[in-house]
Amino acid sequence: MMGVRGQGAGYEGMGCRLRAVLAVLLFLALASLAPAAARADTVTVNGPDLSLGGHLELLEDKGRDLTLADVTSGPAATRFTPATRDTPGFARTHSAYWARITLDNPTDGTIDRLLVFAYPYYRSLDLYVFSGDGLLPAAQRHVAEGAAARGTDIPHRYPVFALALLPGRTVLYMRVEHYFASFALYLRSSDAQAQVDRRDILLHGLTFGVLIIAAAYQFALVVMAGVEVGVTLLFYALITLAYIYGQLGYPWEHLPADLASHYYREVVGTLPVAVGQIFAVQFLNLRRRQPWIARLLLLSTGLLVLDTPLHYLDPARGSGIAQALALLGSALTLTAAVRDLRRSVNARFFLLGFLPIVGVAVVWSLRASGVLPAAIWTEAALYAPNAIGLVLLTFGVAYRIGKEREERERALEASEAALRRANDELEDRVRTRTAELSDSLEKLKRSQDALVQAEKLASLGQLVAGVAHEINTPIGVTLTTASHVSERVTAIDHLVRDGRLRRSDLTDFMGDLAESSRLMLSNIGRAASLIQSFKQVSADQSSEERRRVELCAYMEEVVSSLGPNLRRSGHTAEVICHGPVELETYPGLLAQVLTNFVSNSILHAYEPGVRGRITITARRLPPGEGPGAQGDGHERDGHAGGAEVVYQDDGRGIPAAILPRIFDPFFTTRRGAGGTGLGLNIVYNLVTHRLKGTVTAASEAGAGTRFTLILPDLRGRDLEIDDLTARGNARGDERAADAAGRPHTPDTLVATGLAR
Repeated sequence: MMGVRGQGAGYEGMGCRLRAVLAVLLFLALASLAPAAARADTVTVNGPDLSLGGHLELLEDKGRDLTLADVTSGPAATRFTPATRDTPGFARTHSAYWARITLDNPTDGTIDRLLVFAYPYYRSLDLYVFSGDGLLPAAQRHVAEGAAARGTDIPHRYPVFALALLPGRTVLYMRVEHYFASFALYLRSSDAQAQVDRRDILLHGLTFGVLIIAAAYQFALVVMAGVEVGVTLLFYALITLAYIYGQLGYPWEHLPADLASHYYREVVGTLPVAVGQIFAVQFLNLRRRQPWIARLLLLSTGLLVLDTPLHYLDPARGSGIAQALALLGSALTLTAAVRDLRRSVNARFFLLGFLPIVGVAVVWSLRASGVLPAAIWTEAALYAPNAIGLVLLTFGVAYRIGKEREERERALEASEAALRRANDELEDRVRTRTAELSDSLEKLKRSQDALVQAEKLASLGQLVAGVAHEINTPIGVTLTTASHVSERVTAIDHLVRDGRLRRSDLTDFMGDLAESSRLMLSNIGRAASLIQSFKQVSADQSSEERRRVELCAYMEEVVSSLGPNLRRSGHTAEVICHGPVELETYPGLLAQVLTNFVSNSILHAYEPGVRGRITITARRLPPGEGPGAQGDGHERDGHAGGAEVVYQDDGRGIPAAILPRIFDPFFTTRRGAGGTGLGLNIVYNLVTHRLKGTVTAASEAGAGTRFTLILPDLRGRDLEIDDLTARGNARGDERAADAAGRPHTPDTLVATGLAR
């Protein structure tokens, strides 16, 4: 009970601190709303740093059509009103604003000053300088958003103009057009402006350094843990960096003018708010804990993205909608965090990090509206809380990742303990049955060898029949051509004996003889190639010699030898290779595996009359992806690496109910049509026991079947078929442990007792 009371007291204390922070923000806002006394008058230039905002006279141009002549000598010249704040500002306005101020140089010489507009973004800014009693401006400047050049006198993040103030009075007229019209105006000497810039660089550098460190730390968390919320926070950190960079006006100093204006709209606009709302949904796990708030936040994020084009068409309205959506998202996020405060540590971290960011939004709105002055403390409040909040959120993500890792480790330890207990029980059962099963295993082994031999002879018979059919065509063409050449020679011989041979007859005979020779050579070469392929494949299947082969070329020979069976049934087969694939293996066994696959497809995969397509794809596996890389005990044998062969047909597929049984011995769906159920079982045994690889099957009804072979590069090791029997007793425990999840072979039937 004491612990519960203490925890509740902690929550009450946090609630009190939250209310205190909100009260301070409200007090500052109300205090800044109080208008200052109107004090538009002549400003004497007697210091290095003067604030001019409170001395301005202002005129609203609702139609945005007043000209300089209208505001200097027309009726509009009498409608100027003194400013009531040190930093006049007008939020979400469609109007243009004119301002004027009179500066007095009390000295006898010219005073050089810099006129600084301490706000980086204006759609349009015009400055007109009247010196003495001149009726026309002595100087004028124009700054326009999207222009190729900004139009200021020096490159700076703010619009800065150089003024040469003559003795006496100088009148400045300024016209500002922006949906946030702000007159944060200063008159400074070059040294004073340099001092302000050095101070800003120091403060901004500290902020950017904190943000970069937080982003780097977050990147390290993402690399190590890879959680979704970490990726989102990393993106948010980078967006926050870009946001502060743009909010402080640095794009105007470092980028071309047209790019700088777009940077503000795309980056400083709605993107940080949208990413922040997505992060809130992920970090607070709102999809599971509070789904209705998650849906509203995601809807708000989508509307923020859709609102971006409106910033181009109607900036004032687009900004107003974005602020409303940001306010709605903030309220929803705070509601979700407060509701989860007692149950979730993540909610407490989120509140600590989110409240400073909310404070930034409040300060920005009040400063842009002119409620808060454009002072150093309000500018710092635009970026420092962002860095603080991001650091706190980074700590929250790190804490969450740590807790999730602890939970995973505990679950893994529990599963490992259960696995050890199951292994111990299984070992006891296997030991009691190994002796009585050894005789049965030997009998099944002999039966297996006999079945493999019978299947090999059947495959070889199909190969002989196919090659005989293939050779028949080129031999027939050669015989026909030779007969034609013999007839032509006899005819020419008669013409020679009769003395009637003409040049044209000899020319025709030579051309015919050349064409016939080419045709005979082509067909004899085709027959020789078929015979060579047949000799190689048949020798491999009969001898089971292990040798190094180029896998793609060898599979082409096997497919070529199966061509008659494929064409007879109307199917096609293609071998596709991703680069050369050399492998030391038993090519004859591989040929038998491919032959069984093709026979299985012709027999089972297609309806009568349906033309099918078979593809065999091969690629070289780098070390670490071969059979020895899966922790099966072959790492020490040097089996890492090898090749992957994928056999794919586009037939009817295998139903999911029988797919796990296709490698079982004597399992067939065509027993009445002569099927024995041994073809794929022999494939499984050849691949796993003789070729030391793996074979898996995947299929969907109506989408074809895919067999994937992973074959190791044997690299000269003596892997005779008796090796499995010699090591059978030592590895019997492993076979028994895996029997429940692997296809049944004669070995696993004995090991699991199913042979009875």
